[in-house]
Amino acid sequence: MATKYDQIVRDYFEGRSGYTILLSDEPSFYKLLRGTLYKILAIRRDCLGFFQEQASAMREIKDREATGVPLLIFVERLLKGRPTADFILNIRKVFPEVKVVVLTGEIGEDELIFLHELGVNNLITKPVSVDSLVQKLAFTIKPQGKLNQLVQVGKQLLRRGELEKVMQVSAKILEIKPGSPAGLMLLGDALSGLGRRDEALKSYLKAHEQSKVFMDPIKKLAEFYKDNDTGEYLRYLKKLDEISPLNTERKCEIGRVYLEREELEEAETFFDQAVRCAVREAHSYLSQVMSGIAESLFDVAPDKAEKYYSKLLSVKGASLSSDDLETYNRLGIALRKQGKWQRAVENYQEALRVAPKEAGLYYNIGLAYSDGKEYSKCAKFFRMAARSEQMIHKSAPSVARNIAGIFLKVGMTDDARIVIEEALTEFPDDARLKALLKKVAL
Repeated sequence: MATKYDQIVRDYFEGRSGYTILLSDEPSFYKLLRGTLYKILAIRRDCLGFFQEQASAMREIKDREATGVPLLIFVERLLKGRPTADFILNIRKVFPEVKVVVLTGEIGEDELIFLHELGVNNLITKPVSVDSLVQKLAFTIKPQGKLNQLVQVGKQLLRRGELEKVMQVSAKILEIKPGSPAGLMLLGDALSGLGRRDEALKSYLKAHEQSKVFMDPIKKLAEFYKDNDTGEYLRYLKKLDEISPLNTERKCEIGRVYLEREELEEAETFFDQAVRCAVREAHSYLSQVMSGIAESLFDVAPDKAEKYYSKLLSVKGASLSSDDLETYNRLGIALRKQGKWQRAVENYQEALRVAPKEAGLYYNIGLAYSDGKEYSKCAKFFRMAARSEQMIHKSAPSVARNIAGIFLKVGMTDDARIVIEEALTEFPDDARLKALLKKVAL
């Protein structure tokens, strides 16, 4: 059954001759998008271009934009391991009418804020279902609600320089929602364009007062003071940095302003922060490259995979966190495949320093000790895993069987029975667990 979202998307591609461009190194998302457009929505015209290189995607965007058709761009947050922030920023500056949707995995709040600051219209967190994809498409094409639609109209009029009409639209927005930061921003932009700077400043200040974390008014205020009051300029730049701390260029700008004021220590602080941001981006790329190499070697040459996983952890050094657990786990498996169970134990214990409450690490340490036939030590760590809040033995029947089997081997019969009984509440039909329970009862 067709939904209103289906109709919005169909109208965009068939009624308005819209076109979408995908910049991605993941063929699986291309297949999902193509299937959604052509099979699920039954769109009958060619409306999708797929590119794996930024340069070719940008050429296509320029060519399509020149024809005047509406454009919707999907772009990976990381393309071949490298951030696409510059590509997105370039689209926003050169083609402000183009809508941009960023594809990403799970990301932190700072990265989310940074992407919104770049001006993306929407985000899709992968993996995504067909229904969610259609809904995201519809929301990007046609923002829901009268207020959002008026804001979009106002922005289009502003780009066309129709400032008096922008003021009329902002008045409608402020009538629907008095004090709307978006409405005040549009009003301020129109007043600024008409040369009424003092009135524009008041409008930006009101917008900022209404929402302290809405970045657009703060950017306008910083811009307003840039050439005539370095103190205020710096104050607003630092406000922006507090809200969105991953903007490397802004940290450099704050450092330069401090340098002009001959405040060398403060300048150095922000220059150092800028370098850390840049290093973080470089680490992201390096992580993707080394992880990819290690994965390709994992099954055929675990000793070589070990080398690259170890290098990756070494490079990240002080920036290691619980996000790196997968790397630790893969390195541990690679070591165990080679019979290096003692090194695997050391690896997992290192991982416990960044994720001390992760039950899976206790379990993995137990497995490594089991490889070395150190069954009492194995049982000790299995017991810690089973008694953790995560109750790892309830995650999979095989895990419960492994833990119970070791407990029985070292004479911990009561512990074995508890693990099996608790696991059976999750997996009541597992025949092997039932057989183990009978063995315990004998």
